Amino acid sequence: MTDERYDVAIIGAGPAGTTAGNLLARKGRRVAIIEREKFPRAVPCAGWLNIRAKALLDELSFRFKPLDGAAFTDVTLYNADCTKSARPTFDGQVGYIIDRAAFDNALAEAAVAGGATLLQGADAVDLRLNETEVVVTIRTPSASAGPTLANEKRITSRLLIMAAGRGSPLAVRLGFVQRSAESPIWSAQIEGPIKSRGKSAAPRVAVILGLDGGGSFGFCCVSPARASLSVNWFGDPAPAVPALVRLCKLAAERGIMPIDLSGKAAAVKLIRSPAAAALDMDSHVAKHALLVGDAGGFVSAASNEGIYPAMWSAKIAAAVIDRALQSPYSQDELMSFDSAWRMEIADHLRSPHTDIRFLLPLIFSNQAMADRMGAAFFFGENI
Repeated sequence: MTDERYDVAIIGAGPAGTTAGNLLARKGRRVAIIEREKFPRAVPCAGWLNIRAKALLDELSFRFKPLDGAAFTDVTLYNADCTKSARPTFDGQVGYIIDRAAFDNALAEAAVAGGATLLQGADAVDLRLNETEVVVTIRTPSASAGPTLANEKRITSRLLIMAAGRGSPLAVRLGFVQRSAESPIWSAQIEGPIKSRGKSAAPRVAVILGLDGGGSFGFCCVSPARASLSVNWFGDPAPAVPALVRLCKLAAERGIMPIDLSGKAAAVKLIRSPAAAALDMDSHVAKHALLVGDAGGFVSAASNEGIYPAMWSAKIAAAVIDRALQSPYSQDELMSFDSAWRMEIADHLRSPHTDIRFLLPLIFSNQAMADRMGAAFFFGENI
């Protein structure tokens, strides 16, 4: 079994893993990013990114041509049956509509360009925390030996970042315990291509509030090339997919969506979101290791958007890891991650401090309230 040595091993090459890997590699650290899938890979996603990620993307030397012209300012809020609407006003652009698979692929390419090593199609099958290092055993298919056999090798590193996404058993191996939310969010999402109809329209977004009379909501992204619709359902998951089917039909009837995706919506797989789960975890620090991204519950509770919080958590983790590599007391430096992310991200992750049922009538009759709802949803501000 071969053995490769790095300063930092990162398990997971989503937005969190590649962000951390990029930043650390640009500081001269030897970084291995371990990813089970191969790029480009399909990822369930609502299809948008907070505009506040722009500064971080620039820091990553991220040049992604599809972002040009993908920023949206056109946002409409609707009630559950789409008979009422309101248009919140913003100071500038709100976010980007993105192709998630292409976006993740570009982030991975930027990390490699920055100096990180990307190990694709490498499944982390074992993880050991020794006194002074971390040893990750990875398994890759062996083309020469046939589909049932695989090659194994060890990745040894001083420190580890766990960014393997939702529900990774390796996070449990590290000792991270994530409590289940009392009212979990279940996400069901569908998308489809749009046939060109001459001049391309500007990207636009719609948020359909109060689907269950409370916090459950729909989210619609329309760009010149594609349209997507997701339902984010609180509590009992059973109504989520039927709600997506109904909303697909309704959105097409009302002209919110240019296509009716209800025919495919019934087969959509439901996903449990770790929205704001970070706030309920005792710690994101283990021996030689930090937990970031979806794996650490860094997802906005208001909008269920996880790309920007994942990258944000990774940026903070990269700074902590870099300091730890320079310190004779690396574990003490790692412990600072818990307080650092709470000071910066916690408010963005929390849900608005109010019951949406009482706000719904005001949102569609009062512009100031519509503006406050827009700011809460997209930027994590309190209503």
